[in-house]
Amino acid sequence: MSHRVVITGLGVVSSIGTGKEEFWGNCIRGTSGVKPIQGFDVISYRSRLGAQLPEIDFKAFIKPINLRRMDRIGKIVVSAVRLAIDDSSLNLKEEDSSRIGISIGTGLGSSDTVDQFFRSLLKEGPIGAAPLLFQTAVPNAITSHCAIEYGIKGVNITFSHKESSTEMAMTFAYHLLKEGRADVIFAGGGDELSKPLYHVYSMLGALSPGRGKGTEGMRPFDRDRNGILLGEGSGILVLETLEHAKNRGAKIFAEMAGVGLSGSTDGLLRYDLKGDSIARAMSLAAEELQTVDYISAAANSTPDLDRAEALAIKKVFKERTKEISVSSLKSMLGEFDGSGGIRACSVALSVYHGMIPPTIGTKHLAPDCDLNVVLGQSKKKEIRSALLNGCSNGGSNISLWFKNYSSL
Repeated sequence: MSHRVVITGLGVVSSIGTGKEEFWGNCIRGTSGVKPIQGFDVISYRSRLGAQLPEIDFKAFIKPINLRRMDRIGKIVVSAVRLAIDDSSLNLKEEDSSRIGISIGTGLGSSDTVDQFFRSLLKEGPIGAAPLLFQTAVPNAITSHCAIEYGIKGVNITFSHKESSTEMAMTFAYHLLKEGRADVIFAGGGDELSKPLYHVYSMLGALSPGRGKGTEGMRPFDRDRNGILLGEGSGILVLETLEHAKNRGAKIFAEMAGVGLSGSTDGLLRYDLKGDSIARAMSLAAEELQTVDYISAAANSTPDLDRAEALAIKKVFKERTKEISVSSLKSMLGEFDGSGGIRACSVALSVYHGMIPPTIGTKHLAPDCDLNVVLGQSKKKEIRSALLNGCSNGGSNISLWFKNYSSL
């Protein structure tokens, strides 16, 4: 038996707000989370901006005794799960814990902890390496912390696939629920912005202003786009079978109705420049392409991805391209491997409220990105269905299809 999958709760910890209400309010206002980097020295780099989280009192979300066992990214994701649980009104004590799962995506996990561990190992040898650092340095520690904190005994899995990590986690959860292998799965993920990560991206010349050209900034689809700004945070969806959601009288934000996956072979650090594989992912995700009214783009202010995604959208939707509203939330959040969970929360809210957040920072669309991009201000629009695109350089593309539940 095939089950329908719906979204009944949203948990967000982001640079533009913690919790669904604050996050969504800043989304539709077009609030930027980008500010001068704090916490580590960036004076020697050309890029000095990023979308960091504000100070968060994690004791508001996590038992104090458990906080000591978690590093920063663990605290961020566990807090987002807490927010999602509260938003869904799930009473976990009344649920069969073996039918509740957790599926988390993270591109680099505890990057700061990994750096600390290996620095101590190289400096002092095995005797000087802190064992507590090692156990939180592995990527699946985040998911394990979530399961332990909330008594989740069903599927417990972690995905790490660069910028499509969280989209893969949501894809896996969707298929398990569709097959009836679980009742509820918390799906999404996140990543942190750390000094070693910032250094690597800067040395690769990936950060705006790329190779020193132009002014620093995040400008998806803009003719003057010149690289990414890094961000951080976590977004979690409560995915649930429709039967289970109805039985407990849950509020339904949207239906997750399909996924499309594809790959390309253009290179480890390259995107599919022709857009063919991105187009294939979108076509596989949406069974009813004619109902797609909005696309939350993967566009990240790099010349290659923005152009490739624009090409893909035009290949899939042809004469309907100009009818479809497009925006990139990365203009507010920055780029990071685990951003897909936050962007999925935004898509679910867009479908539910009929409101599309703007792409900020972009002033003049590039000729090769001539889409119907929502610029400057949010746009009121009834959305029958929407696509969320996730693309990682190296060849992984995922598109998730969300339908308006109230219109079905």
